[in-house]
Amino acid sequence: MRLERLAIQRFRNLEPLDILLHPGINLFHGPNASGKTSLLEAVHLLSCGKSFRSNSLKCAVQEGQSDFTLFARLREGEQAISLGLALSGRRLQLRADGRPLHRRSQLAAIMPVITLHQESPRLISEGPRWRRRFLDWGLFHVEPLFHRQWQRYMRALKQRNRALLQRAGDADVKAWHGEMTEAGEAIHGMRVRFVKELEGVFQEYLDQLIPDLKCLSLGYEAGWNAEEGLEESLCRGMGQDRILGYTRLGPHRADLVMTVEGVAARERVSRGQQKLLVSALFLAQAAVYRRRCERRCVLLVDDVAAELDHDHRERFLELLKALDIQVLLTATEALDEAGKDLIQKRFHVEHGRIHGAS
Repeated sequence: MRLERLAIQRFRNLEPLDILLHPGINLFHGPNASGKTSLLEAVHLLSCGKSFRSNSLKCAVQEGQSDFTLFARLREGEQAISLGLALSGRRLQLRADGRPLHRRSQLAAIMPVITLHQESPRLISEGPRWRRRFLDWGLFHVEPLFHRQWQRYMRALKQRNRALLQRAGDADVKAWHGEMTEAGEAIHGMRVRFVKELEGVFQEYLDQLIPDLKCLSLGYEAGWNAEEGLEESLCRGMGQDRILGYTRLGPHRADLVMTVEGVAARERVSRGQQKLLVSALFLAQAAVYRRRCERRCVLLVDDVAAELDHDHRERFLELLKALDIQVLLTATEALDEAGKDLIQKRFHVEHGRIHGAS
């Protein structure tokens, strides 16, 4: 799948635009605050109905306007599909080939996009929520049953938490254990298999991006003692759950663990190495998706040059080119000195305008 055409109206500081994109590596370069990140945000929005910059889409409406519209034409082989997203007031409208979509997950299934942005290193430096989100993006796309099992688990979890808060009897709390266990252990099995596959590809990219970083391992923690089973863990932990008023154990507390010689990676790597680690993870995610689904995703990379020296930047671009997927990059410069032969189409962005392409 590739993004063939992108049109944007009344979105942040961007002037109205309608551009054609290359199926390979596209670079959007220009000064800070010119609109480059906003363009990537628009593509990300079209892929999932959410922004990576803000929880509120209202702030993305251009000043003085009441709405914005985004449009994309996608192509996969001979098949083309159009996606549209519009925000008017608080109403978000999603469409595919003119037909309304009622769930954001429907967008995500049509247009798989991986976004590497300025907050992505938090996947290394902060809590497990960021890593679960990364992990579950891959599972949503490569495991057909994952989304259904996750929804099933979360519905049961919500009911159990409600029973705990209402100080319901043990039977009412335990009534949800069977559903949580069946769905939760299915989720756990899918995650374990996916992490094992991801780790092998991740190590290959890591060896090329940070060859000096040895003994880094990627692992998975279930969120409970997986050896004893989820139902037993839920029963054993019910007393403490009652005190706290929520469920402490289960796949909603899982973590993708990165360690260097047994120590958390965030304690052992520099900020620049964090970006390279995350880059290796996202490249691995894209590679696994392509191998498992026999489709290509779109990769968005904001400020590709930030915190990377010339050699690492060029190596990263070479790996992107070898992956053979569509990429949209932003940078404050044209990257003429690093990877100039790897960029297949350039756009200059200034004051919210796309000035041209080469």
